[in-house]
Amino acid sequence: MTITDENLSRDSEGSLWLRYRRKKNEMLANVKLLPEAVALLEKYKDAKRPTLFPPQKYDSVRANMKVLCVWTGIPMSISFHSGRHSFASLIALEEGVPVETISRMLGHSNIVTTQVYARVTPKKLFEDMAKFAEATKDMTLVL
Repeated sequence: MTITDENLSRDSEGSLWLRYRRKKNEMLANVKLLPEAVALLEKYKDAKRPTLFPPQKYDSVRANMKVLCVWTGIPMSISFHSGRHSFASLIALEEGVPVETISRMLGHSNIVTTQVYARVTPKKLFEDMAKFAEATKDMTLVL
């Protein structure tokens, strides 16, 4: 909610990036924005406001998250923190993004922290084992 135009930059290919320093550890987080994120920025753009999104009170955000849980049938309470875990494990890691890259995206100063966030799911384990089996199918074990 505190990001501004200064946190946005374009790379040499024209892609939009969000760059900000985390309050917790002052590490620089770099996130390439997906088309859906760019669309949200455009939707909420307001030249009169210094931030990219309208400010919201914490109580309102929590209430909206509870409503989302009810609508989607999520049995647990969701938070920004659980969103970071879901992103790291279910989106980035399962799609083959290396844990080192996820660490930079989340703005972690230590990769061990990222390893806590990015848990290997059974789906990811099966996919990686299948890749390994395919890569080693021509090898012969010599005893």
